[in-house]
Amino acid sequence: MYDTLISAGTVVDGRGKSPSRADVGVKDGRIIAVGDLAGCGARRRIDAAGLVVSPGFIDSHCHSELSLLADPSAEAKLRQGVTTEILGNCGWSTFPRGGADAAIRDLSGPIFGHPEIAWDWSDLSGYFERLAGAGTSVNVATLVGHGNVRAAVMQLEDRAATDDELDVMRAMVQTAMDQGALGFSSGLAYPPGVYASPNELCELARVSSLAGGIYATHMRDQVDGLVDSVREALEVARRAKTRVLISHHKSVGRRNFGKVEKTLAMLDEANSGGLEVSSDIYPYLAGSSSMLMLLPPWVWAGRLEDVLARLGDGDSRARIADELETGLSGWENRVAAVGWENIVIAHVGSERNRHLLDLTVLEAAAQAHKSPIQFVCDLLLDERCDVGDLTLNSCENDLRAVMTHGRTVVGSDGLDVGEKPHPRLFGTFPRVLGQYVREEGVLPMAAAIRKMTGQTADLFRLRGLGYLQPGYRADIVVFDPAVVSDTATYENPRQFAVGVEQVIVGGVSSILDGQLTGDFGGRNLKRGAQ
Repeated sequence: MYDTLISAGTVVDGRGKSPSRADVGVKDGRIIAVGDLAGCGARRRIDAAGLVVSPGFIDSHCHSELSLLADPSAEAKLRQGVTTEILGNCGWSTFPRGGADAAIRDLSGPIFGHPEIAWDWSDLSGYFERLAGAGTSVNVATLVGHGNVRAAVMQLEDRAATDDELDVMRAMVQTAMDQGALGFSSGLAYPPGVYASPNELCELARVSSLAGGIYATHMRDQVDGLVDSVREALEVARRAKTRVLISHHKSVGRRNFGKVEKTLAMLDEANSGGLEVSSDIYPYLAGSSSMLMLLPPWVWAGRLEDVLARLGDGDSRARIADELETGLSGWENRVAAVGWENIVIAHVGSERNRHLLDLTVLEAAAQAHKSPIQFVCDLLLDERCDVGDLTLNSCENDLRAVMTHGRTVVGSDGLDVGEKPHPRLFGTFPRVLGQYVREEGVLPMAAAIRKMTGQTADLFRLRGLGYLQPGYRADIVVFDPAVVSDTATYENPRQFAVGVEQVIVGGVSSILDGQLTGDFGGRNLKRGAQ
């Protein structure tokens, strides 16, 4: 007697094999059998005739730390078929906490959102305890962010770490790994990661690697320095003896289009040479981040009040304008590559500037009768740096090249911030299945689902997840391949995807016949646990 029997579906099991018709039996939160189960008893039967049955999707790149506490239903993800979220990417996590708590909280506002959520934990165990207390509809795993580790020890100082400071940071990474982190992430285009040397990254990534973790990196430069940034990531991999994941692998700016052919070839060469290097990708041509990060890294150093003082200083503004024009060694100059006309105001913290949403910086500056840099500095000052943007930065050929690469997995990089977040928060996985599988044939169905399930589970060493096979956790999605698609747009992003009929998390039906049930089957996933 099964708890749930999913019958007559087209099973795509996460291994990349051709789909086959089969039934799936679930009992006590686990998959018990896959095959011809006609005649078997079940407390609940789901008719999946004409539908695809697959493992629940694993979102490899999330920033949902606070949104999961604000809305444990995670409906935007469930309606995409996502049953597991991996947090702590781009060097941003909500632990460990230390001397720069206030600064990290201020800087991460356009990343995490939800200022109403109190950070009442100090480490990963505390965060997991808070999640468990509220309950979640999805499984949650996390990396430990380099930015938080460095800030806890060194504040946001623009200098190299001393040996003693590096020892403390190593200990913090080790503690996070002991508490279940999947690995270590860096955000080298953000403060304070931008101030770190490759040696610092190697030392901390080695701690993660020795514990079985992965190193995920938002690289130093995805613009003109893309190739050098991939080279740096590969050097960290060699020296730290770690597996590496290149976050949201892409090229930025027309003058850099096509460079992913070179960087993907570098990954192939590295993998042939014994390294394990992968990429994640979201299926959109625009990115999203904090607008402060468009400015040179010296602007970000220190406390928020220091940053605001520089933004209001005439000499500093002149220097910013000059460096945006001429560049700065080791800095990702995104504005020079894409232009102010391709940077859209997507989030402001206050109501008084809400009228600026959806305007490009060029349009908003013209309306204010200011230069773009004067406008941006004034806006950041007025909002105390709580400003987010969308950047139209990539091209379709590069996206497809990375998407179809054998070592690429899918991650939304969704930011639940403001009323106009990037549509990837609501649409990433159905967009792959609808546009790139069904409509354009860029990927076969089985290959796309493998990138969303088994391949991702293997990459992060998530045991018992990612496959439809006996003994594995019953995280299952049932969707209509003729209907599944994203509906979220840049203009109207908070629109749920369509076509996902059933979502089961740990044996619990979270979406039943297209309706949210309110039942939570998610759990915290620690490295090595099953």
